[in-house]
Amino acid sequence: MKSLPTLRRKILRSFLLLVALYAVLGFSLVVSVKLSSRTTPKMIHANYDSISAAMKMDEAWSALQYAGYSPKRPAAGFVQQFNDALVLEEGNITELGEKGIATRIRTQWDAAKSKIGKVSASEFSVMRGALEELVLLNERGMFNLARSSDIMSERVLIGSVIYFIISLILSIFFADQLAQRLSRPIKSIAEALHRRPSITGRLKLPDPTNLEMLILTTELRRLWERLSATEKVNVAEIVQQKSKLETLLESVDDGLLVVNAQGRISHCNECLAKLVGLPSKEIQGQIWTDLPISNENYMKLRAALREDMAEALQIELVWNGQPSFFSARLRKILGVTGSDGVLYLLHDITEKKQRDKFRSEFIDLLSHELKNPLQSLGTASELLTVKRMDLPVDLRDLVDTISEDVERIKGVAHEFVQVTQSQSKIMKLKLEMVAINQLLPEWLKSYMLIAKDRDVKLEFQQEGSEVIWASLDLVKFPWVISNLVSNAIRFSPPAGVVTVVLTDRNNAVEIQVRDEGPGVPEAEQTRIFEPFFQGTIKSSPGARGLFGVGLTIAKEVVEAHDGRIEYRRGKTKGSEFRILLPFPPFNYQSDADLVSRRST
Repeated sequence: MKSLPTLRRKILRSFLLLVALYAVLGFSLVVSVKLSSRTTPKMIHANYDSISAAMKMDEAWSALQYAGYSPKRPAAGFVQQFNDALVLEEGNITELGEKGIATRIRTQWDAAKSKIGKVSASEFSVMRGALEELVLLNERGMFNLARSSDIMSERVLIGSVIYFIISLILSIFFADQLAQRLSRPIKSIAEALHRRPSITGRLKLPDPTNLEMLILTTELRRLWERLSATEKVNVAEIVQQKSKLETLLESVDDGLLVVNAQGRISHCNECLAKLVGLPSKEIQGQIWTDLPISNENYMKLRAALREDMAEALQIELVWNGQPSFFSARLRKILGVTGSDGVLYLLHDITEKKQRDKFRSEFIDLLSHELKNPLQSLGTASELLTVKRMDLPVDLRDLVDTISEDVERIKGVAHEFVQVTQSQSKIMKLKLEMVAINQLLPEWLKSYMLIAKDRDVKLEFQQEGSEVIWASLDLVKFPWVISNLVSNAIRFSPPAGVVTVVLTDRNNAVEIQVRDEGPGVPEAEQTRIFEPFFQGTIKSSPGARGLFGVGLTIAKEVVEAHDGRIEYRRGKTKGSEFRILLPFPPFNYQSDADLVSRRST
């Protein structure tokens, strides 16, 4: 205790005193309640035993006097009952005068038990009267115990209330003294700070009255000195940070324009200054809509860059003497009281538009170059179909596969030509509700011979529901399966296994295509769905990567079905593509006529 700081020792003493007061109160209450709860029930139980013994003696006395009272029980049993009850009563004396009554009953019983059945009416009445007196005496004792218990409870309650009030008053007094000890020096320090002394002057604080306040005032003075020193360098640091920010903004390739709430330009980087044809120093502080220039870029930007821009805009400007495309976006700058201006961003998208144009031209060229070979293949497949019956049995399935795939490629090529020629680039689907678990094995038949020829095993597995429904375009979606399965077979090693799994267990219609090939390198996994991306993996010695546009088109087809396609490496080797399609909007499991929809 002596080693504690001064204020801490005072606080600890006050709280220990409060704890002691309430500990004494609690202990007194516990002891009082315990004593009262132990004495009263025990005494009441003793009175109850005496009353019960008297009633048993009265029953036995009446039965012995009147032989027909209980014909089924012999007289000896009632004699024993009287003796046992009397012995119990003699050992359970609790009330004043009870012992005399028990003695009278014993005397009369000793005189009467030798002449059972021959006791006179007066003797019988005397015994009954003594027993009734015994009952009344113990009943009064029970009532007196209950009354005294109530009085005791009231006294305990009153004493507890008085003690509680006294301890509460003392607690309030001690708490007030403690609050004053704590608040008085802190209030003095607060008043000294409230006077707002000069940041460069010395901080004047009241003299401390205890060790803690001495430490506090010393630390406050040290902090005040450090604050004064910091204040001297704040301006230089702010200027330095502003210079860094301006350098950072100037290093951005995008055009940046900051217009404050009054419509004046608070910042403009070199990229935007070059676009409008004015030095950035001449633009700073000018009203954006009233610059002293009228070149074509400025007029277009002034018309497009407005605070009510809802989304990004594309603007064609002249950059380095060449027509260029920029994407304009708006970001509001929020201040303490609301909007503090806006930031306009101009991003050069010329290269992106050129890539899109190249993609469109490439697909147009590709579709044009495919037209004649597909026509020739169609004619050849028709001739083979006509002479199908003249071919060996093992080649007929191959002819059927060629015919089906040629028709499918024609349909897919036609659809993609239409998408390429459309400005909206939205893929249009002709959806049908089909049992995909019946169609998928048919789509895989044509690859069984290819897999067998490459010494690869192609397997189909179905999990989940017996019939799995999906809403599909029967021209475009089979091309997705064709692309994934053909790639899996191409990249599989000899004796490898390609597994196609169909399930609806994971809250979606899921198709997995797994292979045991080399897998896609981790660095290329995020790019395999990009247009014209050529991977580094090889299906055979000397072969180039085979991603191209196939996976890109597959991704577009799946997303047009409101689904998604994912890639992940196998747990030990190989690759796995997952297609997740939403469940159909209606329950077709009960429509038996749709099971054969593919054939109709």
